[in-house]
Amino acid sequence: MVFIDKMRQHLPLIQLVIFLSVLLLFQLKLYTFAFLIAFALILYLVCTSQQDRVFAWCIPAYLIGSLLLMYGDRLMDEVPFQPFILTILNRFLLIIPILLLFYVSKKFNNTANQYWQKPDWNARIYFPFIWRGFHSLSAKQFLLAALLLNFLFMSPNIFSVKIPFQINFFVFLIGFSLVNGIFEELLWRGILLSRMTDLAGERASVIFSGISFGFSHLMLGYSFAACLLFALGGIYYGALTVKTGSILPAVIWHFALNTLMILSGIIPYIN
Repeated sequence: MVFIDKMRQHLPLIQLVIFLSVLLLFQLKLYTFAFLIAFALILYLVCTSQQDRVFAWCIPAYLIGSLLLMYGDRLMDEVPFQPFILTILNRFLLIIPILLLFYVSKKFNNTANQYWQKPDWNARIYFPFIWRGFHSLSAKQFLLAALLLNFLFMSPNIFSVKIPFQINFFVFLIGFSLVNGIFEELLWRGILLSRMTDLAGERASVIFSGISFGFSHLMLGYSFAACLLFALGGIYYGALTVKTGSILPAVIWHFALNTLMILSGIIPYIN
C-alpha cells in the first residue's frame, strides 16, 4: 500500500517519464512497445481514477499522429514536386498530431493552447537556470541575446557556404523556416506544454517538453549529440513561453534559427 500511495503521489512525473520513454521507443522504431506502454498507462488510470487522464490520452494521440505523419511523408514521395517543395509540405503534416491533441484537449474540456495571449516582454529570465541564476534579462533582451549567439555560432558556416541566389532557394528558406517554426511551436510549446503544465507544473513541463522535443529529431537523422543541443534549445523555448505567457517569442526564435541553419547548410537545400 505504501508503494501504491507513493506511486499515486508521483503519478504526474511518472506520466511525463512515460511520455519521454514512448517517444524514444517510437524514434527507435519500436512502435509496438511504445503503444503497449501508452495504453497500459491509460488502463491503469481508468482502473484507479486517481488523476486527470487527459495527458495519458495525449500520449497515444501523439504517437498515432506521428505514425500518420510518417506514412503521409512516404506518400508524398510519389508526388511529382521538387524536393524542396516536398520538404516544406512534410512540415505541414505536423497538423496531424496537432489536430489529434487538440481533439483530446477539447474532449476533456481543456484549453488546447493556453499560451495564445500577447507576450509579456518584460518578464525576467535568469541565467543559467531560468527561474534562478546570477544574472537576469527581460524576455525581449533574452531573445535578442539568444539570436545574436546563434548567429555568431553559425557565422563561420554561413560565410563559407555558397548561397544559391535563386528564387527556389529563397522560397525554401522562408517557407520551411516559417512553416516548421509555427507548427513545431504549436505542437510542443502550444498544446503539449499546456497539457504538461496542467499535469505537473511549469518547471517539470519545461524540462520534459524540451527533452522530448530534442529527441523527436532522432528519426530525422540527427545524431544523439545534436538532439541534446535541440533538447537544450527546447528547454529555453519552453521557458520563454511560460515566462511570457505566449508562444510568439519561441516562434520568432525558432524561425530565425531555422533560417540560420539553412544558410549554414545544417538543413540542406535540395533542388
